[in-house]
Amino acid sequence: ASTQLLKLFFESRHGNFSWNHLLSNGGMPSSHSAFAASIATISYLTAGLNSLSFAIALSFAMVIIWDAFTTRWQLGYHGNILNKLIKELPDKQEYKYPLLNERLGHTIKEVMAGTLWGIVFSLMLWLL
Repeated sequence: ASTQLLKLFFESRHGNFSWNHLLSNGGMPSSHSAFAASIATISYLTAGLNSLSFAIALSFAMVIIWDAFTTRWQLGYHGNILNKLIKELPDKQEYKYPLLNERLGHTIKEVMAGTLWGIVFSLMLWLL
């Protein structure tokens, strides 16, 4: 939840504020990366570096983070290209195809910010 609130802050700084971004995909920082990094951090802090739970959490985090800036980013890029092609169709045919969501994945900068936020936020909560 804290990452989604940060997302609203970053979007408003760029003049793109919308309450819809609170529940949307994509944007700065990556909530998926923050969540996965947080789980791995908490697992490390509670069970240790050599624990099975940390190994599983770290593996999970790596898959989620990789997916956020590769597969999901590519899906958003494809959505952008397909939307451009749909808009070039004659008006009679254009309405037959819904526009696709272009905001699905993240840039490496968004993923790194989310990962860092997940670690830092978890450490802050742990130390309280």
